[in-house]
Amino acid sequence: MNTFRRLQLSALAGALHAGASCAADTAPAEMARVEVSGPGAENQRRNDTAGKLVVGRDELLQYGDSALSGVLKRLPGLSVAGSEVRMRGLGAGYTQILINGDPAPPGFAVDTLAPELIERVEIMRTTAAEFSAQAVAGSINIVLRKGASRARRELKLQAEHDQRWNPAATMQLSGSDGAYAYSVAGTLSRTGYDNGASIRETLAGAPAPDGEPGLATTQRRFDERYLGSVAKASLAPRLNWTLDGGDTVSWQSLLDLARIDNHGGARETTLQGAATRSPVSTYRSRIRNDALRSDASWTHSTGGDGKLTVKAGVNVNQRDIDYLFQGADANSVPWLVRKVTSSASDNSAGSSGKYLMPLWPGHSFGAGWDGSFTRRREARLQQDCTPQGAPLYTLDQDYTADVKRMALYAQDEWDVTPRLQAYLGLRWEGLDTGTVGRAMDKVRSRSSVWSPVLQMLWRLPERERDQLRFALSRTYKAPLTRNLVPRRYTINNGNGPTNPDVEGNPKLQPELAWGVDMGYESYFGKGGVASLSAYARRISDVTVQRLFQDGATWVGTLANDGRAASQGIEFDAKFPLAALYAGAPGIDLRVNASRNWSRLDSVPGPHNRLAEQTPLTANLGLDYRVTPAWSGGFNFNVQGGGPARITQALSSDTATARTLDLYALWKPGKTSQLRLSVANALHRDRRSAQYYADAFGSTGRSTTAPTTAGIRLQYETPL
Repeated sequence: MNTFRRLQLSALAGALHAGASCAADTAPAEMARVEVSGPGAENQRRNDTAGKLVVGRDELLQYGDSALSGVLKRLPGLSVAGSEVRMRGLGAGYTQILINGDPAPPGFAVDTLAPELIERVEIMRTTAAEFSAQAVAGSINIVLRKGASRARRELKLQAEHDQRWNPAATMQLSGSDGAYAYSVAGTLSRTGYDNGASIRETLAGAPAPDGEPGLATTQRRFDERYLGSVAKASLAPRLNWTLDGGDTVSWQSLLDLARIDNHGGARETTLQGAATRSPVSTYRSRIRNDALRSDASWTHSTGGDGKLTVKAGVNVNQRDIDYLFQGADANSVPWLVRKVTSSASDNSAGSSGKYLMPLWPGHSFGAGWDGSFTRRREARLQQDCTPQGAPLYTLDQDYTADVKRMALYAQDEWDVTPRLQAYLGLRWEGLDTGTVGRAMDKVRSRSSVWSPVLQMLWRLPERERDQLRFALSRTYKAPLTRNLVPRRYTINNGNGPTNPDVEGNPKLQPELAWGVDMGYESYFGKGGVASLSAYARRISDVTVQRLFQDGATWVGTLANDGRAASQGIEFDAKFPLAALYAGAPGIDLRVNASRNWSRLDSVPGPHNRLAEQTPLTANLGLDYRVTPAWSGGFNFNVQGGGPARITQALSSDTATARTLDLYALWKPGKTSQLRLSVANALHRDRRSAQYYADAFGSTGRSTTAPTTAGIRLQYETPL
């Protein structure tokens, strides 16, 4: 067992032993445990003015997913591109990820959170004044597990086989002692992978004016292989205290440690024309990624049923990479050794507060603040040399980007009539960004936006369980911190317009959007709900991709340019089949679909979609309770693709992805259970392509990546 694994096990065992010691001689619970699942989630959605979709813990763990992105892709209106979660087909920056109601730190990836650490997920299609307005497409709020009112000790063991055997273990302890409650959850996992891809590239010169052929056509095939392993450890402790005067204090943290070891290579076959500089190449990288999130909150009750909540927290994220690339020519003679040492840190501190009080009958008023300071530091040293050690090229970069954010807001929840509810909110949010580097002067940008929000819920008089929703809001998309840093990420081999180097732009400005949402909901039977909704967004100062040549090197960057429009329709339903057909007891049906459209004014059509928006997502799921001890189900997911025009000369094309997941659950007793699940049972190849064409010629690059099915076996039992 290596040193890192011993440290993982020792840290987890120590934390769990400490939690168990605190649990000794616990007193009887004073507060009832609340589980947000089943009908409770539907009732919360029905009564909430904003129509928040709540997904409880049981549904999150239903298929035994080892990655949170696998869970989210099945939820209404969500899709996944790689590990990036999208709402309404729009990804990073447009979709806001919240953790316990606070914006996730820069660089956060949802798959760093194990599903076992999560209590529930809330999908908010429209923003609210108390949350950050950086939610053009909507927000996903991930609520971590809280302290329990009674002693609980649970152990879950998992064995998964995808390309390799991947073990995982989760342990959770919780309990209370009078005014004190605690919980601690820890996970350990190791994931290995062996992936590959086949890439075909075609380069052709433009025909000469007299009709003669242009430059000779070049055709190449690249066979790539990526191998590696990821060792992860997570720890999520939480403490709650109830003070003598009724005030409550809580502290919650999340620690994630990851060690990633990658290696692989590529071999090029030249079908026509000339080869690249490194037709044979290998690489190896070692990545250390540590993240800590910690916050404390205090809740104080004031006279007149008022309540004040104050929260403060910090986020620390450190990523260090050692990378080695070795290239050989067409005769397999080594000629290049590239060593890269890089580091990136995203550290932030923030504070927020909220005061709620009833103004008069039917009105609940709230006001508060939300501020944070984020600093991203990046350093990268690239050293190219020959295999004999003779230097060829050196690139030394160092940048720092600071982002200051401050927001003030007020809101009023108003019961206009017994059938009509309204929400009025106003938020002011200001941003101050500054970027400085070793070879550049400081670039500073300031902006602010007023974000009014109106939401209305009307229960139809003739249909007591049907209702209409309407929302109007102004939101924005701030530049991602990593996109403000002008550090260049270089391509090792085959640089071109479809495979460029990438660098940030410190002059990026926020995008501003006006949006409207409408929906119709019908509730029926026991826990049945069906809804149809539509949305539209009008966005200004849109961030678009720009390609340029730095000498012979192609470089991609981002810039603000023009306006865009996005709109779509969404349908989702979830109900027991017995509500429609009495002969189908024990069967629950889930179906959802969304269709999205968008148009960029600064890019000519057709297919000038915003941020390569996913045009279609759909899910069909069924759960069948055979007996109280046996149950199972499946989910079929479709994620549409198609062509997308990125710039006037550059376009992409993505094939439709179809995924089938299955599970079977056996509960031999009241407390233990055994789950068998299959992920990606269809294991279809993933296909994508990029094309570039201008007056000088064209380039096409298509990629085919095989996928595999994963089989998981989980055993869960109390201790």
